Amino acid sequence: MRRQSFIIERHEFQVQGSWVGRAFTGVVTLLVGCSGSGKSTGVEALLYRLGLNSGKIMHAVRSCTQVRLVFRVGGARWQATRSAVHRGGYVCFENLSDPTAGEVRRPVARGRGGEQSASEFVMELLGIPLLGSGGGRVGLAEVERWMALRQSTIATAYLGGGGDAVRRLTGRVLLGLHDEHTDALQQRFQEAKSAHAQAKASAAAMLAARREAGLPGPMDLDATEQLWKQEHAAAAERAQQAQGQLSRHQQHVSELDRQRDQAGAAQQSTRSHTGAVEERLRQAHRHEGRMEGRLEGLRQRASVPQHCPQCAQVLRSDGLPEDHCRVCKQQDALHSQRLAQQAAFLTEAEKTLVSARQACRRLEGELARAQQTEDASRETARAAEQAIGDFTHSTLDPCQAAALAHEKEAAHLAGRLEQLRERIKEVGVLAALEAERDRLLEAKDRAHEVWKKAEKKLAAELKQLVEEWSRHFLTRLRAVNPDVRHAYIDPETFLPHVDGLAFDDQAVAGGPQTLANLCAMLSLRDLARTVPTVLLPLFFMVDSPLSGLGGQGLDGQMAERLMEQLADAAAVVDADGTPMQIIAAVNDPLARPLTGVREIRLDRSSRYIPAQLEVEAA
Repeated sequence: MRRQSFIIERHEFQVQGSWVGRAFTGVVTLLVGCSGSGKSTGVEALLYRLGLNSGKIMHAVRSCTQVRLVFRVGGARWQATRSAVHRGGYVCFENLSDPTAGEVRRPVARGRGGEQSASEFVMELLGIPLLGSGGGRVGLAEVERWMALRQSTIATAYLGGGGDAVRRLTGRVLLGLHDEHTDALQQRFQEAKSAHAQAKASAAAMLAARREAGLPGPMDLDATEQLWKQEHAAAAERAQQAQGQLSRHQQHVSELDRQRDQAGAAQQSTRSHTGAVEERLRQAHRHEGRMEGRLEGLRQRASVPQHCPQCAQVLRSDGLPEDHCRVCKQQDALHSQRLAQQAAFLTEAEKTLVSARQACRRLEGELARAQQTEDASRETARAAEQAIGDFTHSTLDPCQAAALAHEKEAAHLAGRLEQLRERIKEVGVLAALEAERDRLLEAKDRAHEVWKKAEKKLAAELKQLVEEWSRHFLTRLRAVNPDVRHAYIDPETFLPHVDGLAFDDQAVAGGPQTLANLCAMLSLRDLARTVPTVLLPLFFMVDSPLSGLGGQGLDGQMAERLMEQLADAAAVVDADGTPMQIIAAVNDPLARPLTGVREIRLDRSSRYIPAQLEVEAA
């Protein structure tokens, strides 16, 4: 990857529907004017068109509708147009060297779906890789610090400020040393380091929690598990035996229930038989009663005199023979026959009564026997019920309680063993975490070793480049201030050191820090001319390069020499003929003309963004 040139041709503003602008010709362009003439306004907004939001955009710029920048990258001319009202939105890029290419629209902020941003598109044009991640990412905003020095920080902060880590990474990228391969190795090491730290923290947290809870170690847990397994197995065996004995007892109770049901059925049968005998006896007694009544009636009829059929009074039979009717007093020819018939009826009734009484006696005997059988079956059923109750109370209930107790004990031991296994599983998780931690440590060490090898090689190349950069730095400083004895660039932080003092130690603010800022950037471009792999474009923009320097005496002399150094730096092209462009904003015109330096005079009536200037079609 080789460095691309970057040259600005025009800076344009859309004012009331028309485009007005400033043209930049010559290698050095000075915006010259008093405070309020808008020169800093123009410098601050110059690179804003490329998708940056890092600078301060003044009211005069925001009053325009759109802003546009025409620039060259390598052999191609480009035009970038952006809204001046809103900092968001899109930047429209047009390749003026290839009208068939079409417009390229890129958002100022990177799209949610990973859409390339405008500043990333410019980085791609410049051939500078987007490396790093998060707060350590090298983008156009970081590179812009090395391309432009602002008035607000030029005399107080090196390269506008920023942390050492980002400056170190950006410097290495711009020097062409930190490429995609090196970045991938570093990212792999950082990811391995982060993964190891996370696994280490997780394992440590689990260990701390176990220690705080007083939990035993893996060996104690294994021994406890074996003991509890034996206890659980014994309890389960006791529960199984008790359950088997309970099953046998329940079978016995079932047999007793069957016997009880049989006795109950026999009792019911004997009771039914007794009832039937009782019913037959009742019928026999009723029959006996009827027979007794009939016999008594027949006897009464034979012994009681006849009554008058009319008045029912007893008829007098005095003096009448037995064979005469008591009513008509006439002889009854059938009297003997009726007497014989009546005697036969009495005899038959007496026999029937005797027979009925005998039947009653037989049934009474049968009833007594049936009652005895019923009593015996009732006793058998009661004994069967008593046997069930006694067996249940004395044997079945205790056995059932024992089986339940053994089952409960086995369940308790099983639950305790399950909890123990969970703790053993936690120990397993801890062991896995520790193993993963150790594995990640090895991976981190391997990634670190590979990265360190690449870093070692890079450090050797970096040392050579920074040594040459330091030689150019000392030359530039002495050309402005001959009293400087030694100066160098720190290869770790890229901070300038002058006469043993680091940048922040040279002064609170003022000329020494301005000189260090300017000479460090000019000497870096001197290095870029001789080393094609340096990716920093030779373009350099600086607002108030004379900050902290007076106009008289030694300060005045250094100010003149500093402007001469700007002209000298821009006058030399690199080996490929790539020119350098410098745009600077100063308060006063040059004391004497310098070769290649063009001045754009500004004042409060002719500001950087005038109401009417050169007008072009939109």
